[in-house]
Amino acid sequence: MSSSYSKVHPACFVCESNRWNPDAATTGVIRSRFPDAFVHRCARCGQGMLLPLPDEKAIQKIYDSADYAESYDSAGEAFAISGPHVSEQLAPRFDALHRLLPQLGRMLDVGASRGFFLAEAKRLGWEVQGIEASPECASFAKETFGIPILIESLESIRLPDNSYDCIHLSHVLEHLREPKLRVQQLIDALKPGGVLVIEVPYEFGDLFDRVRQLFLRQPRPSNSVPSTHLHFFTLSSLTQLLETMGLTIEQSSTPRRNRSFASRLPCGKWIKSSVYYWESRLHLGPLIEVYARKPR
Repeated sequence: MSSSYSKVHPACFVCESNRWNPDAATTGVIRSRFPDAFVHRCARCGQGMLLPLPDEKAIQKIYDSADYAESYDSAGEAFAISGPHVSEQLAPRFDALHRLLPQLGRMLDVGASRGFFLAEAKRLGWEVQGIEASPECASFAKETFGIPILIESLESIRLPDNSYDCIHLSHVLEHLREPKLRVQQLIDALKPGGVLVIEVPYEFGDLFDRVRQLFLRQPRPSNSVPSTHLHFFTLSSLTQLLETMGLTIEQSSTPRRNRSFASRLPCGKWIKSSVYYWESRLHLGPLIEVYARKPR
């Protein structure tokens, strides 16, 4: 086995169990960029982890590669194009935030990318700041929206304690080698009573994919872009992690955005509506979204 991979499996950072079960199906679907590692699931809490866990050098080598940059740009193109519609797309998130934090205040976006989220937050009255490892993305945010973006990784930056009313982390936590340590870093940076917003993908098969497998005999679609994810969350494992770290879960869901009701079947629209309804009720959507509050 390559020296770029840990030879000893770590304990689960959610529940501290040492029992892991291999998940061949998810490993095949995600198409990991780390060929000697495979998805395993904690036998106690269901949290997933890529094992053996690649070391920092192997991870950074992937992120620095031209191939990764090219595939990242391609995957992110749809969101970049959707910039003019970002207010509509983000309205549910800001509605929830404004119910929890009606006075607004200071917001930090970790993994701010090109700054669309922070631009909308700024428009709504938040005092905004971002962290982004990509100089190209940070430059775009500053030049386009006038948003201050620190070109740093979460691992390298020192955030001031008790400084932010809201910290937003979207599709970042699954990439971090030590997610629990980084969540604690963000909790320390939140003001008492502040809110941490986390979104991660749900990669164990949402209800729509399961129905398609069962009735249409179609396999789960594999990632079009090979994955760099190291951790694989469920709604229960993420909320358990945050609660054990002293946060109160204010709101959680597994949303699906950009729903499509088009179908060639006579009753296809009704079937899709039903699947979307139960997907929400059973918390089996493709995304996991959690709002958690730091004690006052």
